Amino acid sequence: MANDLRFNIGDKRLAYNGAKEVRKYAPNNVVAYNERHHSLMEKYSLKLVDNSVTTIGSEINNKSNLGALRNRQLRESIHLSAALSAVAVGLTGFGSWKNIPKESQSKDLKNELKRANDRTAAQVMAEVLQTATESLPVGEEVVIESTITEGVRVKPGKEAGGNPTIAVGALFGKKEHRATYGLRMPESVTLLSMGNDVVEGTGKSVEGLHSSMTALFVTESGVKRHLPDIYVQRWMAGANFEEFNPREASTIEAAQVIAAAYGVSNLSELSSYFLDRERHYLAMDRLNEAGISTPFDKDGDLFPGILLGLEGLKFPDGRGLSSMIGEIGGSAEWAVGVLPLIWRGGQAIGMLTSQSALTTPGLTPEKIWSERFHYTEDEFIQIQDGRFEQKPYFTIKDIMEDPFAGGVAAFGAISDNYFMPDMKGVSFDRNTNQVTVNTFTVNSLGLMELWTMTFACVDGIDNTIARMRSPKDLLAELRGKPLLDKISDLLADQNARKRFRIFFNNEYYPALIPIRDKMVLLHRTIEGLIQRKALGEIDREITSIVEAAAPEWFISSDR
Repeated sequence: MANDLRFNIGDKRLAYNGAKEVRKYAPNNVVAYNERHHSLMEKYSLKLVDNSVTTIGSEINNKSNLGALRNRQLRESIHLSAALSAVAVGLTGFGSWKNIPKESQSKDLKNELKRANDRTAAQVMAEVLQTATESLPVGEEVVIESTITEGVRVKPGKEAGGNPTIAVGALFGKKEHRATYGLRMPESVTLLSMGNDVVEGTGKSVEGLHSSMTALFVTESGVKRHLPDIYVQRWMAGANFEEFNPREASTIEAAQVIAAAYGVSNLSELSSYFLDRERHYLAMDRLNEAGISTPFDKDGDLFPGILLGLEGLKFPDGRGLSSMIGEIGGSAEWAVGVLPLIWRGGQAIGMLTSQSALTTPGLTPEKIWSERFHYTEDEFIQIQDGRFEQKPYFTIKDIMEDPFAGGVAAFGAISDNYFMPDMKGVSFDRNTNQVTVNTFTVNSLGLMELWTMTFACVDGIDNTIARMRSPKDLLAELRGKPLLDKISDLLADQNARKRFRIFFNNEYYPALIPIRDKMVLLHRTIEGLIQRKALGEIDREITSIVEAAAPEWFISSDR
């Protein structure tokens, strides 16, 4: 039976007709930008040739200032981290699944391609942050600590977990500051926290589908608690609704709270976004019965959360993108999406759920929904470790010390975005050696901007691609002495060594204990990752070679 209230967002597209103002960079602005980011431009043989900044909406909150992010170079570097990591995936791995003959396609191969895109994005995102923080003048220096990330958890039947990412504990800053992190830091050095999802919609990125992007935020706020990397049920809106305990409210009662925040008396004016998963069908049914539409997508629930309640963003039926009511997704996506939503004046509640119960095969949608809080012993230990057992639900204030401290979030479009139609995917022209990328930004003032940047690849697109590729691409076909020789060559070159260290941190973080600017390598963990196919046999060789060739990177071994 047809249900007009439940539809794929690709079939009934959002359109944006709200306020926007376009500011185009003049030639002198372009020159100044290239000068500010000379080190980054040189790293990838790029030069900005055109930029248009579109301000979305007009509302600014009065709860914040930019703090350390008032530094234009630093703020723009966050934009570039999202933009250039999107360019890297767009030029190397976007739509890679389409190039695999059908007879060769397999789940394992698709996961390898997804890991490759995560690896590429994480490499460039991290390199941009490190290069930027190294170049800041004395008095404006920062150290950025990665505190929230995605990709760690195992997804039964889908992914082995441990995907390449910028892991919790990764540090970006000048060497002397990283080496003393956790000890007394000069007063002139500002400590910043970072959250990231290096590729939101990784499956889409390899399949060549819409709304795939890179995502990160950087904030002056400290982090109170590290969210366990398990599923989170979320209630979100673009209006500041009254905090409630979802355990004590039905799906419809939660919808009524959100409707009241919008000043809406008729629930049929609301929409509630979901991922298309069996775990959501019961909630979607109940909302549809109340007249609430439930647009859905195959993948990606981070970016739509940021845009909830945006004036002028409408579906064909006239409803806006209003809310998420009981939708369940990753914890990192919750945090990375909620902080900019809060900056815009919205509200969000989260509750940790049982990933084990939600991924148990053979259960009906009703059974999956009823079992969503039946934690395993391991999951409950994670909840206790994060100090969530005394409060079953949380808001951003339970995660961040000061959500309205200075900050900026940036989202680089790998592919055309169906939620913000003006946000087009990476495009390039080999005849002119130019590449264009769109980056959506939100800062702690609530200001939203869409940056449309065109770069010239000074030495050609292929040269830029080579500079952006992960060092692991150079090792893929090597074993034994050739592998040893190649790694030795990379470690002997100053620039290649820096890139390799970033790759090593991003690739092997589940088996690394970071201790300021050094680490402990857990060999048994490497073996466990190989057994569950998160890593391959080559990774045993790579880690052993690096441990012997660069002993100054490590404190000790677990052998």
